[in-house]
Amino acid sequence: MNTVTANSLVIIGWSMAAFLVYSLLSGPFTNRMCETTCFGMLYWGTLVIAILGTLLSAMQAFKPDSGFFSKIGLLLGLFLTAKLAGVMVIGIMTT
Repeated sequence: MNTVTANSLVIIGWSMAAFLVYSLLSGPFTNRMCETTCFGMLYWGTLVIAILGTLLSAMQAFKPDSGFFSKIGLLLGLFLTAKLAGVMVIGIMTT
């Protein structure tokens, strides 16, 4: 894998997370374009892509010849994964 693939997965993960937030805040529940199952699929898909992008970014960032963008991709991936994991922990603790 190369840095472009890893960073692309992180960017796709951030895009899916932004779409998830937009879908959650898109108005009353009856008028939303996405129902409960759709939200769950979006969340878990975003989490899987974020974890995969973070792992690939970590593999690229720890190479001896890694560049600046590898490290930025790793930081962005870690931040997104931490946010999504935090949402999951909060959801589990409130039920």
